[in-house]
Amino acid sequence: MAVVFLEGFDKYGGANSNNTSVAALLTAGEWNSAGAALNIVAPLSATGNALSFVSQNNALSKTLAASYGRLIGGFRFSSNLGGFAGIQFNDAGTAQASIAVTSSGVFIVRNGAISSGTILGTSTVSVSANSTHYLEFDITFGNAAAYQVWLDGVSILGPASGDTTTTANNTANGISLSVGTGAVWAVTVDDFYLFDATGTTNNAALLTSPRIETTFPASDSAVQFAFGAGILGSSVPVVTSTSGGTANFLTLRRFIPSVACTLNSISTVVSGASVTANFRGVVYADSAGVAGALLSSGTTVTGNAANVPVILPLITPQNLVAGTAYWLGWMTDTNGSTVVSDGLSQVYRVAATFSSGAPATAGVMTVSTSYMIWGNLTGIPVNSYEVSQRPPVGQYSYVYDSTVAHEDLYTFAPLTTSPNVIHSVAVKAYTQKSDSGTRTVSMRTKSGATDSGGSLTGQVQGTTFGWLGSYFPVDPNTSAAWIPANLDAATSGFRIDS
Repeated sequence: MAVVFLEGFDKYGGANSNNTSVAALLTAGEWNSAGAALNIVAPLSATGNALSFVSQNNALSKTLAASYGRLIGGFRFSSNLGGFAGIQFNDAGTAQASIAVTSSGVFIVRNGAISSGTILGTSTVSVSANSTHYLEFDITFGNAAAYQVWLDGVSILGPASGDTTTTANNTANGISLSVGTGAVWAVTVDDFYLFDATGTTNNAALLTSPRIETTFPASDSAVQFAFGAGILGSSVPVVTSTSGGTANFLTLRRFIPSVACTLNSISTVVSGASVTANFRGVVYADSAGVAGALLSSGTTVTGNAANVPVILPLITPQNLVAGTAYWLGWMTDTNGSTVVSDGLSQVYRVAATFSSGAPATAGVMTVSTSYMIWGNLTGIPVNSYEVSQRPPVGQYSYVYDSTVAHEDLYTFAPLTTSPNVIHSVAVKAYTQKSDSGTRTVSMRTKSGATDSGGSLTGQVQGTTFGWLGSYFPVDPNTSAAWIPANLDAATSGFRIDS
C-alpha cells in the first residue's frame, strides 16, 4: 500500500458556515476529531470545496490505519499568517514532529507540536498573506531522521535530518491539520494526500501541485440494492441558528426534483419541545417562479421533540415530475424556534390562520428566514439519486441490501479537465449496518471487464453512518496508470462481501 489517505473536502456539502454540522460530517469515519470552528468554503483549486480554520489552537485530526516510519504528502493552503499553521504528525496522540508556516511567512520543521518544541530547520523562502500554495513533505521518524519540504514543487527545506520523535517509537500513527496560537486566524486547506514509502506507485512526493476532484453518482449502471429512502432538499443545516415567529403563517420553499418521485411527507425541525403545537404539511404548484395553487395538504400533527425532525404526512401523496418546480412547506399554530437551514433567502411566507386550513392559493408571500424544510420521497426509479446527496443525509436517503455478493455500480460525470497524470482513484461511501451480526462491504470500481475492490475489501460497517473507502492507484483492468478515458468510462459503487 502506498496511498494512505486522500481528502478533497468536497463531500461535506457546499460552502457553509455550520461548525457543528461540519465537525459531525468530518468525524463520521474520515477524521477522528475536529475543532469547533471549521467551515466548508470555496475551493483553493478549480473544483469542489476547501476547509477553513477560523480560530486559534484548532485542529482536525485523524488516526491512521497503521503506524508508519515514513510519511509523504501534501496539501494546498492559504493563510493570513496569523501564527503557526500546518501539519503535525502524532504517535498515539503525542506530537512527534510538525511542519508549519509562521507569522512571517517562512516554513519550519519542528520536533514536537506545531507551535512549540525545537526548530529543526527554517526556510529562506517565504509566502505572503492570503496567497495560495501547495506544500509537500517527506518525513521519516527517528532520532536522526531525514526530512524534506517542497513549496509549489520546489524544495525549500532539506534534504536534512534531525530528531523527529518525542516518544520511544520511530513511527507516527496520526496526523493533525492544525493552527497554533495567533490573534486572528484565516487558514484554508484543500487537496490533501498522504502516502507511505511502500509499493511501486505513490511512494514519493508528487511535486505537481495535484488536485483532488470529487464526483458523485450520475446514473445507474448495474444495481441490486433496494430503495430505502429519498429526500428532496437537505436535512443537514448549514448555519447554527434558529428563528421564531411562525404561528399562523404559511411557510414555503421552492424545490425542483431531478427525478420523478412521490412526495409522502414534509419535515421541519423545531429547537424547542412542545406537546401542544400543531403542524400541517402543504404542497403548492409553481406559477412563474412564485407559489400558486394548493396541490396537497397534510394531516394535523400535534407535539414535537426538541431538535428532532417533525414528519408531516400528506393526506394524498403528491406525484412529482422531474424538472418541475414545487413549493413545499408547513403551517403551525404555535410560535416556536425553528432551525434555520442556510443563509440563502429562499423561504417565503404569508399570514394564514392554521385553524382555517391550507389556503387554496398561496397569495402574495414575502421572503423570510430560511427555515429547515425538506420532502420525504418514495417511488424513485434510480438508485443513483439516493446515494448522490451532498452532504450525505444518512437515514433520509439511502439504498439497502442484505444479500452477499449483491452490488450497486453507478456511472459518474467525466472529469472537468483531462489531467496529465492520474495518481490514484478513491471510492468512498457513507454506510451503516442496520441488521444483527457482522456485515462486511467493499467499495468497487469496474473498468472494462474487471470489477475490483481496490486496496481494502471486507470492511466492517458500523452501526451509525460513516465513511468507508478504498484506493485504486492503477486501472484494475490494465494494471497500468489510469488514463482519463478509462476512468471516465469506469463505474463504481459498493458490494456486500459477507
